[in-house]
Amino acid sequence: MYQLNERQQQAVEAISGAVLVLAGAGSGKTRVLTERVAYLINEKNVAPWQILAITFTNKAAQEMKERISGVVTADMRDMWISTFHAMCVRMLRRYADKLGYSSNFLIYDTDDTLRLLKKILERMGLKENKSYSDRYIKNLISKYKNDNTTLDFDQYAEERNPFVAEHAGEIFDEYTQELHKQNAMDFDDLLLNTLLLLETDGEARTYYQNKFHYILVDEYQDTNMVQYKLIKILSEGYGNIFVVGDDDQSIYAFRGANIRNILEFEKDFPGATVIRLEQNYRSDKKILDVANCVIKNNEGRKGKTLWSDIDEGEKPVLYTANSEYEEAETIAREIQRLSDEGMRYSDMAILYRIHTLSRILEEKLRLYAIPYRIYGGISFYERREIKDMVAYLNIIANPAADLQLLRIINTPKRAIGTAKVDALARAAEYNSISILEVMQNANVLLTDKTLIKKANEFYEMYRRLSDGYADLTVHEVLERAYEVSGYKKMLEEEQTPEAEARIENIAELINSAYTYDEEEDASLEGFLQNIALITDLDSMDDKGGVTLMTMHAAKGLEFDAVFVAGMDENIFPSQRAIDEDNVEEERRLCYVAVTRAKRRLYMLHSNMRTLYGRMQPSVQSRFLDEVDQDLLNCIGKKKPVISAKPSAPQGKQGLFQGEFSFQKKAAPQKVTGDYKIGTVVEHKTFGRGKVKSIAGEGDSRVAVVDFYEAGEKKMFLAFASLKILK
Repeated sequence: MYQLNERQQQAVEAISGAVLVLAGAGSGKTRVLTERVAYLINEKNVAPWQILAITFTNKAAQEMKERISGVVTADMRDMWISTFHAMCVRMLRRYADKLGYSSNFLIYDTDDTLRLLKKILERMGLKENKSYSDRYIKNLISKYKNDNTTLDFDQYAEERNPFVAEHAGEIFDEYTQELHKQNAMDFDDLLLNTLLLLETDGEARTYYQNKFHYILVDEYQDTNMVQYKLIKILSEGYGNIFVVGDDDQSIYAFRGANIRNILEFEKDFPGATVIRLEQNYRSDKKILDVANCVIKNNEGRKGKTLWSDIDEGEKPVLYTANSEYEEAETIAREIQRLSDEGMRYSDMAILYRIHTLSRILEEKLRLYAIPYRIYGGISFYERREIKDMVAYLNIIANPAADLQLLRIINTPKRAIGTAKVDALARAAEYNSISILEVMQNANVLLTDKTLIKKANEFYEMYRRLSDGYADLTVHEVLERAYEVSGYKKMLEEEQTPEAEARIENIAELINSAYTYDEEEDASLEGFLQNIALITDLDSMDDKGGVTLMTMHAAKGLEFDAVFVAGMDENIFPSQRAIDEDNVEEERRLCYVAVTRAKRRLYMLHSNMRTLYGRMQPSVQSRFLDEVDQDLLNCIGKKKPVISAKPSAPQGKQGLFQGEFSFQKKAAPQKVTGDYKIGTVVEHKTFGRGKVKSIAGEGDSRVAVVDFYEAGEKKMFLAFASLKILK
């Protein structure tokens, strides 16, 4: 058995009645869950099949099975260790007939659900009504089911969006009936139908209440109302309900998680025992002091204070940058310094509140040849909406770019289906011209009247996009493409969280165009070339890479060094959270981000941020104001100073050793010099060195330079600003 501390041992041995374990970040909750099951089986002779353990992911369930199997001798195959959904499927397979389903019912995934909703909307004549997009309706139905409200769906929909209220109830009824007719359930139905079964069928309820003598639930703060009710009913048999969670890490309200479930546990289960696990085994004491400073400002919490015996590291850093460029470059340079000191790239992470912040971070990391990976997502320039908008720019700059044209020919939808696209491609091949030229001459080259009409409409749209583009700035071309193509309208009418995120990403792409336009000889072709070069460079090497992720994605992970970027008011906390009076969840998110760090923590704020081409003042996040300044190493200027694309001082000195000022840096100049192995070069930051190797061709050449002081660095020659000495 593992060596447990006093609180952990108490949690393991408290086997009677209701028990709430408030497990702080890094306090060993998984160890407690594992040892509790082992204690029940090995010491109390409880049969494995009498234990139900619920986790939130299949991976966590599998890990728990493996850990428990390693500490017990009993056959674990009959013990239920699963996610909520897997548990419900198992119950429904046994009792599906009680609800009018057969035991071999189908489970509809997201794609299945969307296809069914599309058919229903088409049948109701609502397919072209953008208020009733399939994704929006799907999300609305899912939220309705998880909220487990007593309202009818049409009432529920009217409260959230009056524009869909007229047909909402009819759509929901059609959807429900169609699923039942096909002997199918969606993922939300698995939970709801199991709850219905246990509430209405005495046989099923009695069977499972008698079966499970002990119930354990992990991540209890993430449960929704349906999951709470399921646990409440199942535990009524023997009353032995053991839940582990952290109210300070409840950050998934947008997925339906209800923090009241953990805050009101003692009210729901009178006489419950509450055990606080407050010793952290992960982070340095100085990092936990920062986390405690922030989270204590939340009113909706049970209350606990994390502490640690680890007290070896340096003070967490609060860095105030002049601009987002300085912020990103500062992070990149400090990562290099930590790497030079021996810290692995894979042990470092950059966290941000919103995906759009990753663009500048990615560009800076690539510029300094720092390997990285996007965790739980994709690189900024690989996102669908970004690739779509870049495709529009490509056909403006190069009308013969058939591949790019085919990407967006029907995005937004223009009723140019596969058969019509094939006809256009055949005509282009037969006449040895581009597809766009076929559209330009559709009246002559095509015979299908419908296709001629669609081709003329598309070409007219293209003409409006490209007319006089050479006389416009890149951001003007991009904004025109976003508007004229109909892409902007498409996203605005979708009304889903996914669409909102895509709108933010395109806004950031436009922002990057504003910045690029400041460079000398800026052109659309140059902008596209820069993007192509950025996306072409391999971002990983055999050492692994720095992890970039949102704070939500970071929950459950840990890193030696964590950089929390974009700690500006209205970014973190977000403007929406402020408007909706939901700052407490944002503060919990900050707590999660800070407690991911084991040895080094950096929190960064920018005095100025570029928004739609204008540098605007920004104030630091209120969460930074809540931290005792004596706990931090505060670096950087407090007053806004407008500065573009800044660079740090020369030399190898660490960036966080003291305060320094940044100078305006000229845009990287593409170098066409005659680089060879052995060429002596000079870099503004790394000093002098020799070229060791060169790979690639043209602007895609990557060189390994052995700098006399900074060591080996891999650099894109097109952007490295290297001066040839000899």
